[in-house]
Amino acid sequence: MPDDDTLLTANTDDVEDVQQAENSPEATNDTTTDAKASDAATTEEGQTNEEEVTEEASAPEEYSVFDLPEDFSFNEETLSDYHTFAKENKLTQEQAQRGVNMVAKMKEAEMAQWVEQQKSWVDDAKSDAEYGGEKFDENISIAVKARDSFGTPEFNEMLDSSGLGNHPEMIRFLNRVGKAISEDSVVVGGANTTEKTREAVLYPSMQ
Repeated sequence: MPDDDTLLTANTDDVEDVQQAENSPEATNDTTTDAKASDAATTEEGQTNEEEVTEEASAPEEYSVFDLPEDFSFNEETLSDYHTFAKENKLTQEQAQRGVNMVAKMKEAEMAQWVEQQKSWVDDAKSDAEYGGEKFDENISIAVKARDSFGTPEFNEMLDSSGLGNHPEMIRFLNRVGKAISEDSVVVGGANTTEKTREAVLYPSMQ
């Protein structure tokens, strides 16, 4: 059998001796010293960790050139604003780069969606019951004639940049205008007239 006794089986006198030893001034002093040393170590370790976190979270004086996907770029104003934002939020170079990656990914998704929308509009236009089918190319030529007759360079730029040049309803509108200005006689407000001006064709209610 082991010589060591448990708390429940130990001799009462032995237990009292142990308690007195634990409560002695020497034991108390040792315990206090150990506690203070532990607290000091903990405080020092905490300060070290805080310094490391502060150092890691600090922004660089100047950000390096960010890696961008092919065919993707920031204009100078946007890039300057992003640098300011990153510095104010103390982003490291790596954190700032992750932000750029996220924006680039969102823009790529938007572009992919835009391209799919353009394809859908083109397909709808080619199959349109009014101007699509076999006479699609002919009707597009008529719509282009109306665009060139009434549109400005800025209007044409808008059609390209917005993609509305592929929108079935824009094509329908210009196709109808083109046919109207090509006819020898145009019916406006129930009356037959000839050689109407461009304004009369587009805005009959204002004549």
